[in-house]
Amino acid sequence: MLSVKFFNHIVHANKNILRPYSNNILNLCIRHYRKDNPFVKTWKVVAKDVPEFLGINKRSTIYPEHVDIVIIGGGFIGSATAYWLKKRAADGLSIVVLEKDITYTNIQNNISLGTLTRHFSLPENFYLSQYGTEFIRTAKENLGNDVDVQYNPNGYLVLAGEKYADKLEETVTIQKEYGFKNELLTSDEIKIRYPWINTKDVQLGCIGLESEGVINPWALLKGFIQKSQQLGTIYINGEVVGFEMEKQRDVLMEGVAPGTFEKISRVIYRTPDNEEHTIKFAACILAAGHKSGEIAKLAKVGQSDGLLSIPLPIESREYEVYSIENEAKKTGLNTPVIMDTSGLWLRRNGLDDDLFCGLVPLMAEDSKTLSKEDYYKNIIEPSLNNRFPNTIGTQVRTFSSELQDCNTYDDTGILGPHPYHNNLYIAAGFGKYGCQHAPGIGRAIAELIIDSHYSTIDLTRLGFDRLLINEPLVEFNIY
Repeated sequence: MLSVKFFNHIVHANKNILRPYSNNILNLCIRHYRKDNPFVKTWKVVAKDVPEFLGINKRSTIYPEHVDIVIIGGGFIGSATAYWLKKRAADGLSIVVLEKDITYTNIQNNISLGTLTRHFSLPENFYLSQYGTEFIRTAKENLGNDVDVQYNPNGYLVLAGEKYADKLEETVTIQKEYGFKNELLTSDEIKIRYPWINTKDVQLGCIGLESEGVINPWALLKGFIQKSQQLGTIYINGEVVGFEMEKQRDVLMEGVAPGTFEKISRVIYRTPDNEEHTIKFAACILAAGHKSGEIAKLAKVGQSDGLLSIPLPIESREYEVYSIENEAKKTGLNTPVIMDTSGLWLRRNGLDDDLFCGLVPLMAEDSKTLSKEDYYKNIIEPSLNNRFPNTIGTQVRTFSSELQDCNTYDDTGILGPHPYHNNLYIAAGFGKYGCQHAPGIGRAIAELIIDSHYSTIDLTRLGFDRLLINEPLVEFNIY
């Protein structure tokens, strides 16, 4: 176990490298030091690898002036994309990943990222989840024998009231056509199988019979990063602050005056020591999570006219994860992940005696004005007590806060090249499913760059173009 004293020694010995992050890392280590539940143990494992994980053991940081591909964002999607590009092209492509938070503080707080499910209504999400789950289950073969994602196939139960029952039944029928094995349950059948669930206002339920459950998302991310680095990807701790553009007078594009087209050619980023650097690139992949919308503005997306008039509608949504003390003793070891009709989700905290719960971030504007206390009292607590009556009067504490990238246009991820900047590939807005979908999304971006088209899963409908023609792509199986 890594002691705080030893951690202080690491921070002191490497102060020039760790200075931008030492307080965050140390606070996280202390915050999770007190209780040995499975999620805490995850951070302890990561903490032991801090020197290698942050590149402390490297002789010097390399700041390339030009590469083939720059990836903005080193999270699940960015690192999966780097992995697939290097796996396919090897030394044929030079790649730099720019990551602002090299401590990955936000990701390590996001418990819900480790959920695997196949309950989707869109074919694109069907196939992404199918491939992602298979990739994750065989992570040792794909990323290395030392990668243990701690896959727990305890299932995923979706509940539907009268309003959503027909849609759930329709979705299950479609899923079976794609070869997914799910089981529809009546209200009585749910009650018999899970007597601790109140099913009075539940009309139908569906539970997957394979490849659903939870994983350790940290282990998956670290596996992607380490494998990408082994294949030659360079990770740089830097914040993108701008782009440089080159006029291309010979390019003709509909809606763009002749001779005025500008192509993004360089990215400008700032390191923690406040130095600015530029990298010239052939292609740029924007996978910066909830920061993607703001970074897109630096390339004039949503800041000009014509094809640049529509912004990238990616914003952050924050919500709390709650720990319900000692309730897992009553639900049992085989407690599935549960998605309630209200948007409330619940899952077991590994082998610990607590349950975790939270709520799918609400789109409603009025919910954003509520304090955290009012949000719990008015939204979380009524849904929790209604569906799980055993929680009435139990101790519920805030465990952590999660940030997710959300597409405010239709709540479905955006993937593919921008219609104006055809060398800017967007991969953002997938929320908590960004972890599960990352293997498929990374492979898809690699196909677009190397093959110039999708060759495995056709994800054309996820493109930015649907914003231009105002055709939302709604995933109905997310309440």
